[in-house]
Amino acid sequence: MAKGESKVIMRHGRVYGIANLINRGAGLILLPVYTHVLTPAEFGLYASIVIVTDILSVILGMGLGRALVRLHVEQQDEAGRGAVLGTALAAYAGMSLLIALLAYPASLIASRHLFGLEGETWVFAWAILGLIPSTLFNLQLNYIIVLKRSGFYLFISIVKAVLLTALSLWLVVLLNKGVFGIVIATLIGSTAVSLIILIDMYRTTSMSLSRPILAELLRFGSPLVPTIMLDTIQSSLDRYVIGSLQGSSALGNYGLGLRITSLLNLFVTAPFMQIWGVRQLEVLQAGDENRELPQIFFRFMLTLIGLSVGISIFSDEVIRLIASEAYAPAASVLPWLACVQVLAALRSYGELGLHYAKKTSPLIGISLTSLLIGAPIYWIVALKFGIVAIASVCAGVMLVRTGLTLLWADRHSSLVRMFPWYSFTAATAVAAVCVTGTFLLPADANLLEILAAKIGILMAFFAAALALLWRAERASWDSSALSSRWWWAGRRIEREV
Repeated sequence: MAKGESKVIMRHGRVYGIANLINRGAGLILLPVYTHVLTPAEFGLYASIVIVTDILSVILGMGLGRALVRLHVEQQDEAGRGAVLGTALAAYAGMSLLIALLAYPASLIASRHLFGLEGETWVFAWAILGLIPSTLFNLQLNYIIVLKRSGFYLFISIVKAVLLTALSLWLVVLLNKGVFGIVIATLIGSTAVSLIILIDMYRTTSMSLSRPILAELLRFGSPLVPTIMLDTIQSSLDRYVIGSLQGSSALGNYGLGLRITSLLNLFVTAPFMQIWGVRQLEVLQAGDENRELPQIFFRFMLTLIGLSVGISIFSDEVIRLIASEAYAPAASVLPWLACVQVLAALRSYGELGLHYAKKTSPLIGISLTSLLIGAPIYWIVALKFGIVAIASVCAGVMLVRTGLTLLWADRHSSLVRMFPWYSFTAATAVAAVCVTGTFLLPADANLLEILAAKIGILMAFFAAALALLWRAERASWDSSALSSRWWWAGRRIEREV
């Protein structure tokens, strides 16, 4: 059974990983192009646009992607699945019309009043219009994933990557259109691939509309909208504060660090969760609460932590490799932002159990609490310190959000109590020691000595991680005899032996 689940997840996860590598590979290839063509100030403008589009994409998406996956798992026949898809697309079409009408007014407010940028309103407007096909594309990917059509997912990823790369090189490099070229390339590329997927959906699925399903979609997705909105505002607040108080150049350096660490989500977390999350929902729906899938998630977390440690240890080398000397300060924020990615992945583990239990409403309170804690701290830190301090605050706020989410999930889901917390805690402690040790290396050492020491530290972490994995997979579990209570949650959680 364990090997069977691992094979299913590895088979689809490998394809999704390759697809995401190709799909996002365009951005990875173009990142050093952008950092050599655009100045830090121009990259800061691009980061400002991303803040606005990230927030509006939450309103546009309405939580339909997660709701579609959850309701699709419940359907017993093709008619029900077709009704879920058709109703979700119809709801999205209505919201898209509203966003299109509000694109220019929203751009005017964002460019002039939020960021103090003159003459950039239409760039923001085109970026908001580009949200419609790009968010539709993400919604369509959720449907492809729930069907486990990893081959088609790979095909469409190749098409998008080729289009985006060609259009970006043409507009940004050859025509020298700068940030506007990035926006238009994204708009055209997303529109093309969305149309291809729509044609495939029309040919393979008998779609229909259903009022009960619409009500269920909104009932499940609506609580997620303010939650995701608050999360998006929270994740954008650090960039907004930096741009407002420290300038576009500082925002450009911070944005580059954020872009690099977000690759962990794009190439590692996202492809894993795409198949593991669906499979875990199916297992829970069948009433089976085995520990195999949580154990697989632990292996994934060890991998993610290891990659984060690698990025943190070689932060200076990473920045020198992909960017000009003007972006050197970006290296200092990589360890903290990599930590954020690890915590965000762990939070997704708890959220999955809440999605199955349909207990998503309290997530609004968790997000609001995190925002109220983080907002004043961001402003105070930005006024007195640099981008490194802001990145550390970002990691602290994510720790609070993750902790609160897991505590709430423990009340409604058995997933939290199935996770090997002792081994995970030990792995994070070893990671922290390794990264800290890197910063204690002597500054007067030559390059080869520093590289050798960094490689040795990284190998030491992986050796410790393998030992922890061996221990976790050979631990015995006894929920009745070996349970304890989290003193801050009052809930039972099982321990490893």
